[in-house]
Amino acid sequence: MNIFNPYLEVIKKAVDRDPKYTNRFFSNMPDEDYDLSYIQKLRSELPNLEKLNESVQLAKGLGTPSITSLPRLGNHPDFAHLKSSRNTEKHWIISAFVDVQKSTQLHNRFTLATVALITEGIVKASIFAVNLCGGYVHRIQGDGLMVYFGGKNIEKGQATKDALKAFSMISYFVKNDLKEYFELNSIRDIYTRTGIDLGHNNQVLWMYSGLGDSGEVTTCSLHTSLAPKMQATATSNGIVVGQHILNQLSSSDKYFNQKSKPIWDYEDGRFYNHYDFNWERYLVDNDFAAQNLNGDILLNIGDYSISNDPINLVPIAKINKPYLNFR
Repeated sequence: MNIFNPYLEVIKKAVDRDPKYTNRFFSNMPDEDYDLSYIQKLRSELPNLEKLNESVQLAKGLGTPSITSLPRLGNHPDFAHLKSSRNTEKHWIISAFVDVQKSTQLHNRFTLATVALITEGIVKASIFAVNLCGGYVHRIQGDGLMVYFGGKNIEKGQATKDALKAFSMISYFVKNDLKEYFELNSIRDIYTRTGIDLGHNNQVLWMYSGLGDSGEVTTCSLHTSLAPKMQATATSNGIVVGQHILNQLSSSDKYFNQKSKPIWDYEDGRFYNHYDFNWERYLVDNDFAAQNLNGDILLNIGDYSISNDPINLVPIAKINKPYLNFR
């Protein structure tokens, strides 16, 4: 089961029907001259909370309670009591930023309505993955997200694994599902970059920032600020994490490559390092994905029949390793 198929199918329908794209060699008409009424129907086909509940129950078990609502943006439920107050609170959190790069080229090929639907589809798919893995979307920035993982009722180690899983899934969606379809339509070089870092209790200050309703419960932390800096150093569809994230995993050497230059200089002789994260190997090793005979990764959230299929196990057994091409 590919949990992102419902989002991909709607994006495909929008691209296939876009009049600017289908007539790209013959027409320079403005968007207003096209009949784009079908876009509203397609938007309604993007998965909603019911679809999220189906996937949560499939991945976590049929006894999992249904999600009745998602947290409001800028309102982490464990710190919502700080809203519109002057109080502050120290508590650890994982901050992450993910953004789709080079998506602006879509404006050259499609009507604005189609570009908006593609963006909405990517954002909703990303929100879906974050909430499936227990995260909190803090802010939407165009086709990117700022996200928190962690809170008062979860251990740092578990929150770290949840964050890595969520953003690995998002990277998978854009690198595989979306890229394959886009390239068939001569749309190239669209990819994600992600940065993730963890700030400990004494390094994160929660507060309400803003004026009246024009504000949000947010964090002041070096490590919240470092996450987007790490994002900027990521490769195409890459994930970069800080030292504190790496420290939460007992077996980390095979998943992380240290960057040549540290991300931060404390100016007292200490430096803070950041690392490229091998999310593909992480997905396979942790049974979130399997590989077929060609070495292609198949996302496997909640569907263990993929990894147990003898066809997929043959190449793995040959080399006696739980992965193929990640040396």
